Amino acid sequence: MARVRASLPAAAAGSAKYGAARVRPGEEHLFPEDLYRSLHQARTIGGGISVDYRLGWRTPIVGQIWMRVRQRIHQEIRIYIDALTGQQSNLNGYLIRVTTHMAETLDELGLRTMKREQREQADLLIALQEEVQALREEVAQLRGEKNGSVVASPTSNGIAHGG
Repeated sequence: MARVRASLPAAAAGSAKYGAARVRPGEEHLFPEDLYRSLHQARTIGGGISVDYRLGWRTPIVGQIWMRVRQRIHQEIRIYIDALTGQQSNLNGYLIRVTTHMAETLDELGLRTMKREQREQADLLIALQEEVQALREEVAQLRGEKNGSVVASPTSNGIAHGG
């Protein structure tokens, strides 16, 4: 059943199904959903590398002898091929585990949180820019009032000088 689920495309199997426990509400995956789906498929079918080959015979007399020769040759070849296949299967398993671990580690490093904080900081920056603009307008208005009072009185600080 797991092999059938792994062979389904991400859209057919429900892309939010795999990896949903790792993601908090309101946060997205760091990597595309296809990466998590592919890693799941690789883990599901990774250990299933094997070949089942049966030798048969068709000719009544020579066929049985030829089948025995072919079986012996096949057994000798399989000794080496099985060893290589086993090593490759182990390597594939290690690479899948490393890739999965790297993806999960990067996902858990808080990069989603950093992205969210960057968005919050951008919003705060916009609010601060608006506040600075309002303060500049207020300062300009106060300077205008001050300049207006300077024209009305001879001193800029409001203290009369004797002279």
